[in-house]
Parts: sequence; C-alpha cells; structure tokens
Amino acid sequence: MRRPACLRTLALVAATLLAGGVGAAEAQDPQVKIRGTPHDFLYGMSFEGRAGTAVGDHGLVLATRDGGQTWTRQPAVAGGLGLLTVSRSQGRCLAGGQQGAILRSDDCLHWESLKPVTDARILGMHMNARGVAYAVGGFGTVLRSGDWGRTWEVLAIDWKAVLGTDAEPHLYGVKVDDDGAATLAGEFELVLRSQDGGARWQVLHRGERALSALATGPGGRLYAVGQEGLVLRSQDDGRTWAAVDTGSHAVLTDVWASPDGALVVAVGVRTVLVSRDGGSSFAPAAAAALRQGIHSTVHGIQDGSGGSGAHAVLIGGSAGAVTQLRF
Repeated sequence: MRRPACLRTLALVAATLLAGGVGAAEAQDPQVKIRGTPHDFLYGMSFEGRAGTAVGDHGLVLATRDGGQTWTRQPAVAGGLGLLTVSRSQGRCLAGGQQGAILRSDDCLHWESLKPVTDARILGMHMNARGVAYAVGGFGTVLRSGDWGRTWEVLAIDWKAVLGTDAEPHLYGVKVDDDGAATLAGEFELVLRSQDGGARWQVLHRGERALSALATGPGGRLYAVGQEGLVLRSQDDGRTWAAVDTGSHAVLTDVWASPDGALVVAVGVRTVLVSRDGGSSFAPAAAAALRQGIHSTVHGIQDGSGGSGAHAVLIGGSAGAVTQLRF
C-alpha cells in the first residue's frame, strides 16, 4: 500500500520528481504575482468570481479581489498550524489543515477557529452554494457540515467493505454538487460518491496509485490526478473512468478545468501539464520556470483581456508564490 507523508502536497511526492512527455503547450510567459519567503508554501486556493483565497504553511492566508493580479497577506491564523485546503462559496470561506484544524469566515477576511472534531489532518474541503460542506483527510477521515461549516459531524465509512482490508486510506480531494452529492478521491485511486449525505457510498473507481485532487467540467466531465503522472477522466459523471496518457511520471497535485470544457491544467512536482482538447491529451507547459519547485494548487479565471475564451491560470506552491499563465 502506498502511504503518504505529512502534508497535502509533500505527501504525494514519491521517488520520481521530473515530468516527461513530448511536445509543449504554449502560453504566454509566466508572471509571478506574489512571492513569499523561501520557507513559505501554498497548499490550497479557491476562487469565487474574481475574489480568491490561498492558504499555506504556518497559518498563511493570502487574499485577492482582482482575479489574482494583486494579493494581500493576511495575519496568520490557526495558531500557526499549516493550512492545507480552502473553499469559498457565497462570500464565505472554510479552511482546514494540521491536527484537524478547521476555520471558517463569513467574509473570507476574519477567521474563527472551531474546536476540532478529529486530530487527523484535513487535506481537502469543498462547500456548495447551499452551505453543505465536506472535509476529508488522513486515515479515511470524512466530515460533513450542513450549516456553512459552523458544526461538523464525523461520517463513518466501512473501509473493509470498500477495500477488502483494514486499511484506512488517506483522502485528498472532494467535490460537493449543488444537490449535495459528494465525490471523494484518495489512495488506491479511490473515487467514492454519496447521494444521501454520507450514509452510503458507491465506489466509482479504484486502482493502485493515490489520487490527490478532483475537478469538474461541463456535461458530466470529471478529472482526477495523482501519482506517476496519472490523469483519470470521466465523461459520464463518474460512472466510468479512463486513464489519459500524459507522458509524465511526475506527482500531480491539483487539476482545474475551464467552464467551457476545452482547457484543462494539471500541476505537480516541477510540472505543469496543459490540455486544449478537454483532457484527451496533455503536453508540458513550455516555460522553463514551471519546471522548478512544487506546484500544489491551480485555478483559472476567464480573462476578457485575451479575447473570447481566454483564461488566466493561477498556480501556487513553493516559496508562497502565485504564478499566472494566460491561455
């Protein structure tokens, strides 16, 4: 069984650190929008329109209101614990991290630390427009909130029934639909879904490698990324999945898909992979600067300055930096 290490991104860093592949995805030269100290690291980023929040080591929180063009460093929160994930919805924010830390904010500026309901690391979080939120993490941890993160319940999953062993897989990615259906991803290439608030879970996919993140696209498209350059794609809302040959052996940590379904960007260790055909094929981004450091989180924003269909893609990770690519 593959076991991850201590933090969300570094947990998935295995022996292979370099991306391969042929061809290169062209984009404008990357622009660094903010950079912290060499010891800073960003693990999660979430946007709602042009307003965004990024979180990282030692309670690091960054905020932007102009689509990532400028960022403000907020006072450290969570008692300096590492924050590994963040989610925005309807102007509210949730963040989670080490030692089961969960924070909430009604304006994404002023944060309240909640009493932990678990001591497991919170590695992934997502909240829908109705205030239904899920948090996932170490050793099979799944939490659910129905009130914008004010209170949380621990959901028990019979992992032996799911896996056939006593293993409790670490879970890294989660998405909550508008109707409350939750989809999770983690070790063993697990993709699970619950339609009933977490009472029952259906296994949509399983395999050998760890999955680190999920993304949704239009028309029932779903994407999951993970170890050894793995990209999985579903075109039928998760009922079936197929691996895409990325030509990469890198650890992939996050993925984003554009609302029109054409552009998909996956990031990871010294790697940025780009698809312009809805995830059918990928090529490494051409800029040499993107083949350095660890890229942990990615999000794109439609950008009218480049014409119809243009996107500004923001990538966070090493040195607390946020780098922008335009496509």
